[in-house]
Amino acid sequence: MNALKELIDKLADKSITYVLGAVLLALFVDYSGITWRTEQMVVDKELQLVRAPLAGDIAIVAIDEKSLRELGPWPWSRREYARLLKQLTESGAETVVFDILFADRRRGDEEGDQAFADAIAQHGRVVLAMSSDRDISRGVVSEVLPLPMFMRPAAAVGHTDMPVDRDGMLRGVFLLAGSGAARWPQLALAALYLNEDYKVKHLPGQEYVYGLGQGMGRWVRDHRILFPFSSDSSHFPVLSFADVLEGRTRGALLTGKTVFVGVTAQGIQRVFLVPGGGNRLMPGVEIHANVLNALEQGALLNELRGWPRLAMLSLLAALGGMVVAFYRRNCAARGLILGLSVTVGISLVLLLFFGVITTNLPVWVSLAGVAFMANRHQILYLRDSSGRDALTGLCNRRSFEEHFQRMWRINARHRRALFLLILDVDHFKRLNDVMGHLRGDEVLRELGDYLKRKTRRAGDRACRIGGEEFAILLDMDKPDMQKVQAFAQQIVDDIQKLGIHYSDGEQEYRLTLSIGCASAVPGASTSTDGLFHAADQALYEAKKSGRNQVCCYDSDEQSAVANSVKDKLYGQ
Repeated sequence: MNALKELIDKLADKSITYVLGAVLLALFVDYSGITWRTEQMVVDKELQLVRAPLAGDIAIVAIDEKSLRELGPWPWSRREYARLLKQLTESGAETVVFDILFADRRRGDEEGDQAFADAIAQHGRVVLAMSSDRDISRGVVSEVLPLPMFMRPAAAVGHTDMPVDRDGMLRGVFLLAGSGAARWPQLALAALYLNEDYKVKHLPGQEYVYGLGQGMGRWVRDHRILFPFSSDSSHFPVLSFADVLEGRTRGALLTGKTVFVGVTAQGIQRVFLVPGGGNRLMPGVEIHANVLNALEQGALLNELRGWPRLAMLSLLAALGGMVVAFYRRNCAARGLILGLSVTVGISLVLLLFFGVITTNLPVWVSLAGVAFMANRHQILYLRDSSGRDALTGLCNRRSFEEHFQRMWRINARHRRALFLLILDVDHFKRLNDVMGHLRGDEVLRELGDYLKRKTRRAGDRACRIGGEEFAILLDMDKPDMQKVQAFAQQIVDDIQKLGIHYSDGEQEYRLTLSIGCASAVPGASTSTDGLFHAADQALYEAKKSGRNQVCCYDSDEQSAVANSVKDKLYGQ
């Protein structure tokens, strides 16, 4: 246990321990997912920090409650969409994007279907929507495409897949998706492809395939992007379908713009929860408008995933851990605050200048963990230091007495003898005078290291009680004074083997020890003071008998120690 404690103490004093600890803890927290929901809340706040300049070439034609009142229940005859396209063509709308699925024929309305197909061909820049249909029984996802009569004259087709996260929040879209392979562009991207000024060399977003394989029957997604949402729909001109159809709007509101047509009427619209204050719902057609605006303005955000995410996570945790490690001995709380500031600063730079959303919360948790570890180690270090002798590293007198009292109470319950050894360096003043105090301190340190190695059991304790005097408390499972005497004699012999010699110019001297031993069974008739006095008297006899030897006093009754100690002393 002592060896393990020493190893832990050594590791806790190394800076690399805090750096590696921060990295490993951050990776564990991220892998466990325990902070995922809170982390998404942070991502939502980061999304609100980014504001995309609003493009002036986007408008929305909404199938709203007013349109339903004037045109009747929805869905309508496709003749109405043909009329809308005619109005948009006359108003100079550059591109028309339908967030409406035209996948089925309308029975009895073949003329309306044909009129719509002709209007699509006449405009020339119409983007239609496609979607997916999942067969739950077979686990197969198929593509739902516009009717061929609409798809042929259309300028492009885009998917309307809106993937929500586990918490039901929509934070981004996939630029490519499809059944079996991600081949259909997102609806807004399909509209952007028609812009001759927009040349796509490389699709934005993180390149990875999201889906259960690429075989047929699986819905596959790729190139995920996050983007800032406009604060409200008023940023884009929103016109009622009925007003545009009847020519009640100014044509200048539509001239040269990309017009999204979709449903916003309550009860039939597709709405999604998006980042923002409170439970903010946004219709799908407005989300497509936001995607196009972000693509045009380049205000796209990438949330790192996979190995890039782990690498960035490790880097941030390592940097924060280095800061905490630097302040571990002075103020761990200050190191934590500065470490958090460093990681937050780097994250903000990556977000605002490079559009990269980093993983912060696992890093913050890991830094709090290593800061707590550093603070606890510092507290334990200070507590341990207050009970240790600064020169030798052994217990000081106060710590020794606390341990002495504790072991006395334990052995009193078990009626077991406790052994005390008092050691004194022979002629230490002469050594200091001859070799100097610095050499004397070195000798005491060597002796302290040796005594620490000799007292490794849980109940044993070595202490420097003053000057060149030391004490050892021994707690033996099977008390035996003969073994204690042999133990003490081994110390005396080992000190001689250290070969510490010194000379005053006239005579050669060798470092030696004298040891006094005593034992007692804690009880009503004995006391710690009595045991200490007996060991001290034994040391006195060892000194009196010529030094460099051991004298022991063995008694179950200490009340008579003061009067009869000389009669019970024996040495060698």
